[in-house]
Amino acid sequence: MLDDAPVALRDSFRRFNDGGGKFRLAVINACNLDCAFCHNEAMANPRRGGVRRDVLGVDDLVAIASAWARLGGAQINLTGGEPLALPELVPLIEAIDKRATRIALNSNVLLAERLLRRPRVAAIDVILASLHTLDDATWRDQLGGGRARDATDAIVALARHGYRVDLNYSLGPANRDHFDDVLDFALAHDLHLKAIALVRSSTAPGFYGGDWVDPAWLAARLDARGAACEGSRDSFGGRRTTYRIGRCKIEVKNIAAGRLHTDFCRGCLHQAQCGEGIYGLRTGVDGLLKPCLLRRDRHRPIEPRGDLERQLLDAVHTMVGDWSSARFVGGAPG
Repeated sequence: MLDDAPVALRDSFRRFNDGGGKFRLAVINACNLDCAFCHNEAMANPRRGGVRRDVLGVDDLVAIASAWARLGGAQINLTGGEPLALPELVPLIEAIDKRATRIALNSNVLLAERLLRRPRVAAIDVILASLHTLDDATWRDQLGGGRARDATDAIVALARHGYRVDLNYSLGPANRDHFDDVLDFALAHDLHLKAIALVRSSTAPGFYGGDWVDPAWLAARLDARGAACEGSRDSFGGRRTTYRIGRCKIEVKNIAAGRLHTDFCRGCLHQAQCGEGIYGLRTGVDGLLKPCLLRRDRHRPIEPRGDLERQLLDAVHTMVGDWSSARFVGGAPG
């Protein structure tokens, strides 16, 4: 339990938790799409020639998620790959001792039938549905298959089935002109929407497919649509500005306006390229604890039979470090 941990670890965890730091648990390394910008939670992507090595099973993943919940972690994001591609997903979710922790399912929702053909899974607090475009040509080119209509139909069906569904829109050069279409869909169905600048997961030149797109211009678009700005805050993962149109909340995450660097970032050769800053602790089927997408030299094995709470606390403390030296830095990633 958190109260039994050393003071420094408790303080780091509480700061991370209260500041919106994410715990992302990849339950599978397989997907029915191949999005051009997918960071695949820093796992070797089998859709791009990487070798899939799943070293942890369902019981291990349940134990890790339950350990995070015992610590009082605010949220667990179940990711992949595509979580709905995991046949055991629902039993996995229902086995988590979630306590007061919120479970968010990050999904492209094209396999939504696997949830729709059964009663609503009460342990799923929110489905974060990826919707980056409503244009089929862009969908095929950037996402690798399917149709936009398949996703929007699934989103509507999941909402009718009783799930809370929020939309995630990843902004890049290919879909910059499609934001209004996605916003219109959100407004038509009273869905919350988060606009996120693409997160760099590779140091390869041209990763962004052209110039990085700064989300700052979305403020003008939202103003033109009559959105009321409810304020901004600097948090783990970057500056977030919240707007509202009717019952629809729109959050714009802009790391160029401020992303968090801590002791963990000191000496990092990727600071100029970094598209995330200190944001999320990742682990999953590949069995690695990952404080950062780019610094793969800092990835460490997780021991599922060991003291999971202490391993998680140590990893978070490594990310937070001496808070007096933490700072928010601006500028577009290179």
